[in-house]
Amino acid sequence: MVKTTNVHGGNVHKAIRLLHTSLDQILDFSANINLLGMSSKGLDAVKDALQDVIHYPDPDMTHLYSITSELWDMPKECIAFGNGAAELIYAICRLPNIEAVYVPAPGFSEYSHGAHSCGLPVIEYELYFDADTFNFSYPLEQMLHDLNKSQNYLVFIGNPNNPCGTLWKYESRELFEVCKKNGHYLVFDESFVDFLGDAYSMRNYVKEYDNVIVVHSLTKFYAVPGLRIGAMMANPMVINFIKSQIPSWTVNHLAQIYSEKALQDIDYIQETRAVLTEEKKWLYKELMLMDSLQCIEPSVNYMLCHLDEQYSLDDMIQKLYYQSILIRDCSHYTGLGLNWFRVAVKTKEQNQQLIHALRSYFRL
Repeated sequence: MVKTTNVHGGNVHKAIRLLHTSLDQILDFSANINLLGMSSKGLDAVKDALQDVIHYPDPDMTHLYSITSELWDMPKECIAFGNGAAELIYAICRLPNIEAVYVPAPGFSEYSHGAHSCGLPVIEYELYFDADTFNFSYPLEQMLHDLNKSQNYLVFIGNPNNPCGTLWKYESRELFEVCKKNGHYLVFDESFVDFLGDAYSMRNYVKEYDNVIVVHSLTKFYAVPGLRIGAMMANPMVINFIKSQIPSWTVNHLAQIYSEKALQDIDYIQETRAVLTEEKKWLYKELMLMDSLQCIEPSVNYMLCHLDEQYSLDDMIQKLYYQSILIRDCSHYTGLGLNWFRVAVKTKEQNQQLIHALRSYFRL
């Protein structure tokens, strides 16, 4: 048996070592990356810019700030970039006067890791699971209760939340007002919101509330986790503090060049959303036809599933692994437990390979 557990999905490099294979033979459903791959316009720009890596990157990121300010309708002084969303999350945890970090369970592990790196206590709030609808939702009343009784928390909300895909759907401003009154920072992690569109983002609240922060990954939708680039939006005082906490040249030249072009690649953006809409419906339907699985209907490009307890998730993961298919073990997330796993939504051909492998495992 090979040891496959990782803090995150996407460790294809470990897989090729253990399986003695090549990168192009790995079918990675453990990382939630755009099923179309990179933007062709962005990729062409990277190829043209390769010779420029003999120079330091532009520390001012002038073009990137101009483009994103217009696209996101956000003043430049309210935007910061980092080496992926994770670097920004860690920097946010260093904001002054924070007494604790309030995180969703299940939720992205880097919220807690960022807190621990600063010596801050972590308080988890468990999402509500409805067994009848087989879905998670945010426990707004519990959150309001906890946040009314505390001060100076860093409050993380995944929108959508990873790994369950739960969206923040509350239109009430009560949470915003409670956080403002009690000195809490309200951080929306929108690393996957581009798969849905601007209408789902909370970034307009940045202009109204000095304590609202939005984290925005560019590696998921634009398919460049290996280049590393993320953004955040907040009031200028928060932005200036964050910039003081991250190194110079934190975003490399190729990541800047790629992002400038990919963010403006309208055809790529529209095609991604159209293809994803069809593929996530198809994959959800096919998985739900298997009696041994229950799945949460996906909001974006990943799906949280539960394997019937007559089966061993470790065994299923191993069987798929030896077929060079990687899925994400979610059994260690608080609020989940045994036999929960996550799969990305990929192309039709790749999704069909996953379905075939699972049917073979269940002998359907």
